[in-house]
Amino acid sequence: MNLMPGSRREFLAASGVCLALPLLERSAAAEQASPPGRAVFVFVPNGVNMWEWHPAATGADYELTPPLRNLAGLRQRFTVFSGLHHTAVPGHGELGVWLTANAKYTAGKGAVTRSSISVDQHIAAAIGKETRWPSMVVGATGGRRTISFDRDGEPVLADHDLAAIFAELVGVAGRDRLPRRASVLDLLAAQAKSLRQELGKGDERKLDEYFSSVRAVEKRVQADMAWQSSSKAEMVDGARMNLQADPHAPADYAAYIDTMFELIFLALRTDSTRVVSFATTESEGGGPLKNLPCGHWHNTGHNTGDLPPDQKVKEYAILSEYDAWWTARLATFLDRLQSAREGDHDMLSRTAVLYGSGMSWPASHRGHNLPLLLAGGEGLRFTHGRHLAFNGQKKDVPNDKGLHLAGPKLGPDGVTMSDLLRTISEQMGVDAKGFGESRRTLHELTA
Repeated sequence: MNLMPGSRREFLAASGVCLALPLLERSAAAEQASPPGRAVFVFVPNGVNMWEWHPAATGADYELTPPLRNLAGLRQRFTVFSGLHHTAVPGHGELGVWLTANAKYTAGKGAVTRSSISVDQHIAAAIGKETRWPSMVVGATGGRRTISFDRDGEPVLADHDLAAIFAELVGVAGRDRLPRRASVLDLLAAQAKSLRQELGKGDERKLDEYFSSVRAVEKRVQADMAWQSSSKAEMVDGARMNLQADPHAPADYAAYIDTMFELIFLALRTDSTRVVSFATTESEGGGPLKNLPCGHWHNTGHNTGDLPPDQKVKEYAILSEYDAWWTARLATFLDRLQSAREGDHDMLSRTAVLYGSGMSWPASHRGHNLPLLLAGGEGLRFTHGRHLAFNGQKKDVPNDKGLHLAGPKLGPDGVTMSDLLRTISEQMGVDAKGFGESRRTLHELTA
């Protein structure tokens, strides 16, 4: 995460542990009039069950589709998009295209040709100096399996070791120094008690909520470390697992994803970073998700053949289960942000969360009419509660031969996903005119 000096931060420090604190009103008020803006990009590969994903109606009165029902309690806080795509047809190079709009990619290698920057790194280049980490780039597979790229088109390697991320977040000098039984918070108890005496009721509640979050993540990480040191770790494909981050055989992939989302929340809560990209897993190989009870995600998508649901009942049911699995976890993360207060608002109000895939129909690797939604960021002047369709897009279905219809050719007023990425950047205060294929910002999405 490339630790860099940031603006004024507050810490508790003892016994080799340095714990960053959330922004407290007593100290933050003089430094900034309102909480900072943040952007989180969550990428789920391999497309979705396109028969179910997009609503049929547009506007505010659309009906939540099956995968979106997990977000029912947040309906007024997100926007669903239809018709957005990059002109590049990415296939399994989707990781390299999703945040870059780069038409030149190396399929299967998780990298793009030297030509473009991803929007998260574009934003981080402008505001990253204000925080400890310019950006937080993470992923279950890690390394070059990333959605983040620098100005030369080189991959920004993704971190995937939960213990290492937690250690860096709390300031432990080295992963091996993480306490395996004692709590980081226990080591800081005396200082925390002294700090509470200086706080008002609002800050005290915020601190207690934050400490509870740290302890919950710490317990998960300790459990992973205990598993890693056990003999069971030697039985996974003949190699030790790295805190459930092995892309081929995680012990509990659901726990891994839940913990990573919690680490992202803590990084935002402590203002350690304001830009996050999360490549949940790899694309063409199926990655960790192939071991979930639903079955092999990638192969199942191919086996649908983009045929009607009644001809591939089992396959589409599996895709539907995955789609709901993901939106349930997204809902938990958004609820987490919504429950955390910042002054008169919650954290979600100042955090724009883009969620989606770089493919639509998985069997044909189509890259148009991408499944995308944007949540939160009302404090950044985003308006939600609608289904927005662009490029004359109607609910997308294959033709009667089972072959997917070609995506619409863009006219003079055509809109691409680059316009959405540009809009997110500019609502964060970072000019992005000309980013990717962008022609304009999406005024339909902003107040």
